[in-house]
Amino acid sequence: MRLHIVACVVALSGCPIVVPPIAEQYGDACAQLLTAGELDQAEAACRHSLEYQPKYWNALHNLALIEQQRGDLPAAKKHYIEAVRANQAMKQSFNALGLIAQNEGELKTAAGYFREALRQHPEYAEARLNLGALLLIQKKPREAEMEFRQLVMTAPQLVNGHLGLATALVAQHELEKGAAEAEVATNLNVADVRAWVLRGQIAEARGLGEEAKDHYERCLLADDQNLECTRALKRLTSD
Repeated sequence: MRLHIVACVVALSGCPIVVPPIAEQYGDACAQLLTAGELDQAEAACRHSLEYQPKYWNALHNLALIEQQRGDLPAAKKHYIEAVRANQAMKQSFNALGLIAQNEGELKTAAGYFREALRQHPEYAEARLNLGALLLIQKKPREAEMEFRQLVMTAPQLVNGHLGLATALVAQHELEKGAAEAEVATNLNVADVRAWVLRGQIAEARGLGEEAKDHYERCLLADDQNLECTRALKRLTSD
């Protein structure tokens, strides 16, 4: 016999929210249908879950994902906000709100959402990566460097973390250190074209033409149609 444990959290209002098992059941069904790409059925399951508990955070988050996949960002934002109001530990919803705000050009607001996601879960790699990338856009490479350093410390297997750190270091004219991080990225994934491009660009900036050629050639081994590497290699060869 399966035992049902009633989920309970404290909302931002301070009042406890109790989620009955049947709401969790339909919420789980919604998540599974969403993963399968059945958006209409997923929405029906989520909405049925919310009839049993209108503040069930997982159902609200998944309903937001459904609306986002359909391209209705205002509706998605509304449901993400409802999710974090119901359960302030919903790091995924804060991160999603950050991405929406960034796409809308609200960079300060986006950074706030990413930081809130990290406050809830300091090892949430996706939010750390997004915050670091946003800080680079804001021309704050030193702050970005610190975010990426934390990311590679907690998730050293992530190529994007090392690429972000390399980019932040290069922006501060730390070319040798940037090259070392970009090399880690290619060691983690030899087929990552972005890493080879970055290594080539750094080598060029350091005046290492032959090394740059080698990196661009490795880029073309990973993707023989890559125009950036083709043009760079042609330019270096003709010099």
